[in-house]
Amino acid sequence: MLKRFLLGLLVLWSGVSLLAEARRAVTGWDARAEWRSGPDNWRFGTPQVAGLETCFAAARRLVPPGSLVAYATPPEPPEAALLPVRWAAYLMPAQDLLARDDAAAAAAQYVVARGAPLQDPGITQLRQLPGCVLYRVNRANRANRVSRP
Repeated sequence: MLKRFLLGLLVLWSGVSLLAEARRAVTGWDARAEWRSGPDNWRFGTPQVAGLETCFAAARRLVPPGSLVAYATPPEPPEAALLPVRWAAYLMPAQDLLARDDAAAAAAQYVVARGAPLQDPGITQLRQLPGCVLYRVNRANRANRVSRP
């Protein structure tokens, strides 16, 4: 009788443990939309980098060397935007590239935007590129922006 009781307890404990593990796995899988993309997703040949390569290959031909370029990333937390900005700077070595939310980017002559189009009266769209849009910053509006405190 004791053996049957212990065996039943073991089966019950195993079933409860299995259900608990399955619940944790399903909960983690349901929260996958909130997973952060880590550095592993930013290697040569990955879709993220391939998209940036096509965008900035076209932008390199249109933006003169030595120009200051601001890169507007899609809306995401600042720590997640670091890798795309670094890759963009790597892919445009002849230009000075900064994140658009950087204070020094107020002096930029061009803006490359991925994701949603920019709705800023101080810029004009130059060309739709593969996967991004190239804008030129209007000089009169840029002077007003820089002089603001």
